Amino acid sequence: MDTIDREEILKTSKWIRFLFMVLYAFLINFVLPITIGLAFIQFLFVLFTSKTNASISNINSYIIEFFNDCIAFLIFETEQKPFPFKSNHNNEAVIEGDSVEVSKEPEEDSNEVSDNVNHESKD
Repeated sequence: MDTIDREEILKTSKWIRFLFMVLYAFLINFVLPITIGLAFIQFLFVLFTSKTNASISNINSYIIEFFNDCIAFLIFETEQKPFPFKSNHNNEAVIEGDSVEVSKEPEEDSNEVSDNVNHESKD
């Protein structure tokens, strides 16, 4: 490390990452007082009702995920930017099931059913 590589220092990708790091550091400092306020409100719910508020718990889970993602980005654990740049491919649910074959009924039967419904509604 005797020489400083000027090209490496001037890479725009590194400076863009630095700007994002400053932005997310600022956002963490902005969200932290909100988180403390939500913690106090949640304490009041537990104090008076002995239960946590589900809406606040839901918000808290998003805040925890945001903090984890920001910290991981800031300390170079990941190159993936946090919200709103984060892609949620790993959160997509895959639903597997058995395929069911549906046979189409003759149209005459469906017409008879609709005619019967029309006649019944007129009565």
